[in-house]
Amino acid sequence: MPEPNGLTEVNQKLPDPFTFFDGTKVTTKEQWECRRKEILAMAAKYLYGPVPSEPDEVTGTVSGATVSITARVGEKTESFSASISGSGSVIALKLSGGVFPSGSKTLSFGSGFEGKIRNLFGLSELNTNIANGWMIDRVMDVLEQNPGSGHDPTKVMVSGCSGCGKGAYLAGVFSRAPVVVIVESGGGGVANLRQAEWFRHGEGGAVWQCSDAKPQSIDNLEDSGICGPWVTSAARWLRSDPSKVYNLPFDTHLILATIAPRHLVHFTNANGRNAWCHLGGTCEALSAWAAKPVWKALGVPERMGFQMYSANHCGASGSQTALAGEMFKRAFEGNTSANTDVMNILDNGVQQPVSEWKDMWVDWDMETVLE
Repeated sequence: MPEPNGLTEVNQKLPDPFTFFDGTKVTTKEQWECRRKEILAMAAKYLYGPVPSEPDEVTGTVSGATVSITARVGEKTESFSASISGSGSVIALKLSGGVFPSGSKTLSFGSGFEGKIRNLFGLSELNTNIANGWMIDRVMDVLEQNPGSGHDPTKVMVSGCSGCGKGAYLAGVFSRAPVVVIVESGGGGVANLRQAEWFRHGEGGAVWQCSDAKPQSIDNLEDSGICGPWVTSAARWLRSDPSKVYNLPFDTHLILATIAPRHLVHFTNANGRNAWCHLGGTCEALSAWAAKPVWKALGVPERMGFQMYSANHCGASGSQTALAGEMFKRAFEGNTSANTDVMNILDNGVQQPVSEWKDMWVDWDMETVLE
């Protein structure tokens, strides 16, 4: 892949999930896995910074609530610990404001794990939430090696809201957690970079119906915050010139789609006239809408649901987030009747009508079916 200054092609449209960087088409489910890895590699190179790979060797033990992990990369070895506390069958990395099943266990990681990961891979920097994703995978590795532990690696999830919605998004994307629940992640999270730039500095500013703010995006993203920072120095080229988002060979809809065929629930707050303008739910909804075709193409549309609601920030009611409960039934209980194939965007909750999205943002086949 070229360096950022080598990304010379300008694309106003949302990049096609079913076309590789070199122009080759994705036609099979097996090829999607390769495309998925390519998207993650691009996201790391141009936005989020280095992503540690799977170690050469992982071993470990489980004693009650304690998971002990040893990871080897070449000649380097590091020891990690994690805790799975509480009762229930689901194991959840519980970031602030997330949505979880009642009675779920809490997954937490021992101190110093980020530094140990950096040492193991010789990294000078590491995105906090990518480190969380790496640890989720290592815990799952050890649970798979210890089937009598009483902890089920097929029932692992992550969720969070706001800054921790960004955190859940990244930890979910850069792990193999079976269920990911993203809540109101905003700019730096799922909010679409191209549409946010169009609203912030382009012609979309004329249709933006907010007097106080435009959507948060890469150029005004805070350097720190709850579950942050969310990008690393890899994104410096974009932060100094956000118009370059049109040169990216991906956007957040593609990053979100890399969760497929796993289970995803995505919530955001309505973003109509003078409503949650900074959060930019319109841009989140666009990315969810443009990611959904990947689950459809893989034959599992029921594994992805999106719900927009009107509520206080990170204050949605249980009825407004009921979609998560339905997905928990499907993913964790095997309930195939659960109502999860949902794409609910409020007509009065977006700053650009959904009816305009396809013509403006998409030039690829949203009805693609992979063999």
